[in-house]
Amino acid sequence: MDYLHVYESGVPGSPAVMFLHGAAVSGRMWSDHMARLSGYHCLAPDLPGFGRSNSLRWRSRFETADQIADIIESRTPARRAHVVGLSLGGSVAHTLLAHRPDLLDRVIVDGAGVLPWRGNGPFTLGLAAIAPFLHLRPVIAALSHAVGGLSELDKMDIQRASRRSFLRSWIQANATRITQAEVTASCPTLLVAGERETVVRTSNAALAALMPNAVARYVPGTGHGWLGSKPDLHFAMVEAWLAGTRLPDGLVPETVHWPEPVVDRILAAEQG
Repeated sequence: MDYLHVYESGVPGSPAVMFLHGAAVSGRMWSDHMARLSGYHCLAPDLPGFGRSNSLRWRSRFETADQIADIIESRTPARRAHVVGLSLGGSVAHTLLAHRPDLLDRVIVDGAGVLPWRGNGPFTLGLAAIAPFLHLRPVIAALSHAVGGLSELDKMDIQRASRRSFLRSWIQANATRITQAEVTASCPTLLVAGERETVVRTSNAALAALMPNAVARYVPGTGHGWLGSKPDLHFAMVEAWLAGTRLPDGLVPETVHWPEPVVDRILAAEQG
Protein backbone atom coordinates (compact mmCIF):
# COMPACT_ATOMS: atom_id res chain seq x y z
CA MET A 1 0.00 0.00 0.00
CA ASP A 2 1.24 3.53 -0.79
CA TYR A 3 1.82 5.57 2.35
CA LEU A 4 0.28 9.02 2.73
CA HIS A 5 2.09 11.97 4.24
CA VAL A 6 0.49 12.74 7.62
CA TYR A 7 0.64 15.92 9.69
CA GLU A 8 0.57 14.91 13.35
CA SER A 9 0.32 16.64 16.71
CA GLY A 10 -0.43 15.74 20.30
CA VAL A 11 0.46 12.63 22.26
CA PRO A 12 -0.28 9.12 20.94
CA GLY A 13 -2.58 7.43 23.39
CA SER A 14 -4.76 10.53 23.79
CA PRO A 15 -8.15 10.42 22.03
CA ALA A 16 -7.37 10.55 18.30
CA VAL A 17 -8.85 12.89 15.70
CA MET A 18 -8.49 12.19 11.98
CA PHE A 19 -8.89 15.33 9.85
CA LEU A 20 -9.70 14.86 6.14
CA HIS A 21 -9.16 17.83 3.84
CA GLY A 22 -11.02 19.14 0.81
CA ALA A 23 -10.01 18.74 -2.82
CA ALA A 24 -6.80 20.40 -4.09
CA VAL A 25 -5.52 21.51 -0.66
CA SER A 26 -3.78 19.32 1.94
CA GLY A 27 -3.87 18.17 5.53
CA ARG A 28 -2.10 21.40 6.40
CA MET A 29 -5.46 23.21 6.13
CA TRP A 30 -6.26 21.80 9.59
CA SER A 31 -3.17 23.23 11.31
CA ASP A 32 -5.12 25.79 13.41
CA HIS A 33 -7.60 23.16 14.59
CA MET A 34 -4.76 20.82 15.48
CA ALA A 35 -2.91 23.50 17.43
CA ARG A 36 -6.01 24.33 19.47
CA LEU A 37 -6.99 20.71 20.17
CA SER A 38 -3.97 20.16 22.39
CA GLY A 39 -5.64 17.41 24.42
CA TYR A 40 -6.05 15.15 21.39
CA HIS A 41 -3.76 13.12 19.16
CA CYS A 42 -4.42 14.82 15.82
CA LEU A 43 -3.72 13.27 12.41
CA ALA A 44 -4.22 15.06 9.10
CA PRO A 45 -3.10 13.09 6.03
CA ASP A 46 -2.49 14.51 2.59
CA LEU A 47 -4.93 12.49 0.49
CA PRO A 48 -3.62 10.83 -2.72
CA GLY A 49 -2.71 13.40 -5.36
CA PHE A 50 -2.51 16.34 -2.95
CA GLY A 51 0.05 18.08 -0.76
CA ARG A 52 3.08 15.91 -0.06
CA SER A 53 1.14 12.89 -1.33
CA ASN A 54 0.85 14.48 -4.79
CA SER A 55 2.98 11.78 -6.40
CA LEU A 56 0.37 9.17 -5.46
CA ARG A 57 -2.57 8.58 -7.78
CA TRP A 58 -6.11 9.02 -6.54
CA ARG A 59 -7.76 5.76 -7.59
CA SER A 60 -11.02 5.67 -5.63
CA ARG A 61 -12.58 6.94 -2.44
CA PHE A 62 -12.83 3.30 -1.33
CA GLU A 63 -9.07 2.81 -1.62
CA THR A 64 -8.50 6.17 0.08
CA ALA A 65 -10.83 5.14 2.92
CA ASP A 66 -8.77 1.95 3.28
CA GLN A 67 -5.61 4.07 3.56
CA ILE A 68 -7.23 6.19 6.28
CA ALA A 69 -8.36 3.05 8.09
CA ASP A 70 -4.79 1.75 7.96
CA ILE A 71 -3.50 4.97 9.53
CA ILE A 72 -6.05 4.72 12.34
CA GLU A 73 -5.17 1.09 13.00
CA SER A 74 -1.41 1.61 12.86
CA ARG A 75 -1.00 5.00 14.60
CA THR A 76 -3.64 5.01 17.34
CA PRO A 77 -3.18 2.57 20.24
CA ALA A 78 -6.96 2.30 20.68
CA ARG A 79 -7.36 1.62 16.92
CA ARG A 80 -10.19 4.16 16.89
CA ALA A 81 -10.50 7.86 16.07
CA HIS A 82 -12.91 10.73 15.77
CA VAL A 83 -13.16 11.84 12.12
CA VAL A 84 -13.69 15.35 10.75
CA GLY A 85 -14.12 15.50 6.97
CA LEU A 86 -14.69 18.55 4.76
CA SER A 87 -16.01 18.31 1.18
CA LEU A 88 -13.86 15.63 -0.49
CA GLY A 89 -12.77 14.55 2.98
CA GLY A 90 -16.45 14.34 3.90
CA SER A 91 -17.08 11.87 1.09
CA VAL A 92 -14.24 9.72 2.45
CA ALA A 93 -15.85 9.99 5.90
CA HIS A 94 -19.14 8.75 4.40
CA THR A 95 -17.23 5.78 2.98
CA LEU A 96 -15.68 5.01 6.37
CA LEU A 97 -19.12 5.16 8.00
CA ALA A 98 -20.35 2.60 5.48
CA HIS A 99 -17.36 0.24 5.53
CA ARG A 100 -15.32 0.73 8.73
CA PRO A 101 -17.59 2.12 11.48
CA ASP A 102 -15.71 -0.08 13.95
CA LEU A 103 -12.81 2.39 13.75
CA LEU A 104 -14.89 5.52 14.36
CA ASP A 105 -15.87 7.37 17.53
CA ARG A 106 -17.64 10.66 16.78
CA VAL A 107 -17.83 11.93 13.19
CA ILE A 108 -18.34 15.31 11.49
CA VAL A 109 -19.18 15.43 7.78
CA ASP A 110 -19.09 18.99 6.44
CA GLY A 111 -20.29 19.93 2.94
CA ALA A 112 -20.59 16.42 1.48
CA GLY A 113 -23.91 15.02 0.31
CA VAL A 114 -25.08 11.56 -0.71
CA LEU A 115 -28.07 12.31 -2.96
CA PRO A 116 -27.97 12.87 -6.75
CA TRP A 117 -28.51 16.42 -8.01
CA ARG A 118 -29.53 17.79 -11.38
CA GLY A 119 -26.54 20.08 -11.75
CA ASN A 120 -23.96 17.29 -11.46
CA GLY A 121 -23.46 16.89 -15.22
CA PRO A 122 -22.75 20.58 -16.00
CA PHE A 123 -20.70 20.85 -12.82
CA THR A 124 -18.52 17.91 -13.87
CA LEU A 125 -18.00 19.48 -17.30
CA GLY A 126 -16.94 22.70 -15.60
CA LEU A 127 -14.44 20.83 -13.42
CA ALA A 128 -13.03 19.07 -16.47
CA ALA A 129 -12.56 22.45 -18.14
CA ILE A 130 -10.65 24.03 -15.26
CA ALA A 131 -8.66 20.99 -14.09
CA PRO A 132 -5.80 21.43 -16.64
CA PHE A 133 -5.38 25.02 -15.40
CA LEU A 134 -5.61 24.27 -11.68
CA HIS A 135 -2.12 25.66 -11.06
CA LEU A 136 -2.89 29.09 -12.57
CA ARG A 137 -3.48 32.09 -10.30
CA PRO A 138 -6.93 33.07 -11.68
CA VAL A 139 -8.26 29.54 -11.09
CA ILE A 140 -6.78 29.44 -7.58
CA ALA A 141 -8.28 32.86 -6.85
CA ALA A 142 -11.70 31.64 -8.01
CA LEU A 143 -11.46 28.54 -5.82
CA SER A 144 -10.40 30.69 -2.87
CA HIS A 145 -13.38 33.00 -3.38
CA ALA A 146 -15.74 30.02 -3.63
CA VAL A 147 -14.76 28.70 -0.18
CA GLY A 148 -14.53 32.03 1.61
CA GLY A 149 -10.77 32.46 1.44
CA LEU A 150 -7.63 30.36 1.43
CA SER A 151 -4.27 30.97 3.08
CA GLU A 152 -1.17 31.47 0.95
CA LEU A 153 0.05 28.02 2.02
CA ASP A 154 -3.24 26.48 0.86
CA LYS A 155 -2.84 28.25 -2.48
CA MET A 156 0.66 26.80 -2.81
CA ASP A 157 -0.79 23.33 -2.18
CA ILE A 158 -3.29 23.86 -5.00
CA GLN A 159 -0.44 24.78 -7.36
CA ARG A 160 1.28 21.45 -6.79
CA ALA A 161 -1.84 19.27 -6.65
CA SER A 162 -2.24 16.57 -9.29
CA ARG A 163 -4.75 17.90 -11.82
CA ARG A 164 -5.81 14.36 -12.70
CA SER A 165 -6.41 13.44 -9.06
CA PHE A 166 -8.32 16.70 -8.52
CA LEU A 167 -10.78 15.90 -11.29
CA ARG A 168 -11.07 12.20 -10.53
CA SER A 169 -11.59 12.71 -6.81
CA TRP A 170 -14.23 15.43 -7.31
CA ILE A 171 -16.18 13.27 -9.75
CA GLN A 172 -16.14 10.38 -7.29
CA ALA A 173 -17.06 12.62 -4.36
CA ASN A 174 -20.12 13.84 -6.25
CA ALA A 175 -21.08 10.22 -6.91
CA THR A 176 -21.22 9.36 -3.18
CA ARG A 177 -24.57 7.74 -2.42
CA ILE A 178 -26.52 6.49 0.59
CA THR A 179 -25.87 2.86 1.46
CA GLN A 180 -27.69 0.55 3.85
CA ALA A 181 -24.45 -0.01 5.76
CA GLU A 182 -24.03 3.71 6.44
CA VAL A 183 -27.65 4.07 7.52
CA THR A 184 -27.11 1.46 10.24
CA ALA A 185 -23.82 2.94 11.50
CA SER A 186 -24.26 3.88 15.15
CA CYS A 187 -21.38 6.38 15.39
CA PRO A 188 -22.61 9.78 16.63
CA THR A 189 -22.49 11.82 13.42
CA LEU A 190 -22.87 15.55 12.81
CA LEU A 191 -23.90 16.42 9.25
CA VAL A 192 -23.34 20.11 8.52
CA ALA A 193 -23.46 22.47 5.54
CA GLY A 194 -23.65 26.12 4.61
CA GLU A 195 -27.15 27.54 4.20
CA ARG A 196 -26.75 27.87 0.41
CA GLU A 197 -25.76 24.20 -0.02
CA THR A 198 -29.37 23.18 -0.60
CA VAL A 199 -28.67 19.74 -2.09
CA VAL A 200 -26.22 18.83 0.67
CA ARG A 201 -28.68 20.06 3.28
CA THR A 202 -31.42 17.84 1.88
CA SER A 203 -28.98 14.92 1.94
CA ASN A 204 -28.02 15.71 5.52
CA ALA A 205 -31.66 15.87 6.62
CA ALA A 206 -32.30 12.51 4.97
CA LEU A 207 -29.37 10.82 6.68
CA ALA A 208 -30.19 12.38 10.05
CA ALA A 209 -33.68 10.88 9.76
CA LEU A 210 -32.31 7.47 8.82
CA MET A 211 -29.20 7.05 10.98
CA PRO A 212 -29.68 6.18 14.66
CA ASN A 213 -27.26 8.77 16.11
CA ALA A 214 -26.99 11.54 13.52
CA VAL A 215 -28.04 15.19 13.61
CA ALA A 216 -28.08 17.76 10.81
CA ARG A 217 -27.21 21.46 11.13
CA TYR A 218 -26.57 24.38 8.79
CA VAL A 219 -24.76 27.71 9.08
CA PRO A 220 -26.88 30.73 8.06
CA GLY A 221 -25.64 33.06 5.32
CA THR A 222 -22.86 30.76 4.12
CA GLY A 223 -22.08 28.37 1.29
CA HIS A 224 -19.66 25.52 0.70
CA GLY A 225 -16.43 25.73 2.64
CA TRP A 226 -17.81 28.09 5.30
CA LEU A 227 -14.79 27.20 7.43
CA GLY A 228 -12.89 29.89 5.49
CA SER A 229 -15.27 32.68 6.53
CA LYS A 230 -16.13 31.44 10.04
CA PRO A 231 -13.06 29.59 11.35
CA ASP A 232 -13.84 30.24 15.03
CA LEU A 233 -17.35 28.83 14.67
CA HIS A 234 -15.98 25.79 12.86
CA PHE A 235 -13.46 25.14 15.61
CA ALA A 236 -16.11 25.62 18.33
CA MET A 237 -18.32 23.11 16.47
CA VAL A 238 -15.52 20.54 16.26
CA GLU A 239 -14.52 21.01 19.89
CA ALA A 240 -18.12 20.68 21.13
CA TRP A 241 -19.00 17.65 19.00
CA LEU A 242 -15.87 15.71 19.93
CA ALA A 243 -16.47 16.43 23.62
CA GLY A 244 -20.17 15.56 23.40
CA THR A 245 -21.23 19.01 24.66
CA ARG A 246 -23.77 21.55 23.38
CA LEU A 247 -23.16 22.75 19.83
CA PRO A 248 -22.60 26.50 19.33
CA ASP A 249 -25.59 28.73 18.62
CA GLY A 250 -24.31 29.54 15.13
CA LEU A 251 -25.48 26.10 13.95
CA VAL A 252 -29.19 25.83 13.10
CA PRO A 253 -31.09 22.51 13.15
CA GLU A 254 -32.28 21.32 9.73
CA THR A 255 -36.00 21.38 9.05
CA VAL A 256 -35.90 20.77 5.28
CA HIS A 257 -37.99 17.95 3.90
CA TRP A 258 -36.11 15.03 2.45
CA PRO A 259 -37.23 13.10 -0.66
CA GLU A 260 -38.35 9.76 0.79
CA PRO A 261 -39.01 8.10 -2.60
CA VAL A 262 -35.49 8.94 -3.78
CA VAL A 263 -33.87 7.61 -0.61
CA ASP A 264 -36.07 4.51 -0.63
CA ARG A 265 -35.08 3.74 -4.24
CA ILE A 266 -31.41 4.11 -3.43
CA LEU A 267 -31.66 1.84 -0.41
CA ALA A 268 -33.70 -0.72 -2.33
CA ALA A 269 -31.11 -0.78 -5.10
CA GLU A 270 -28.33 -1.18 -2.54
CA GLN A 271 -30.09 -4.10 -0.88
CA GLY A 272 -30.72 -5.76 -4.28
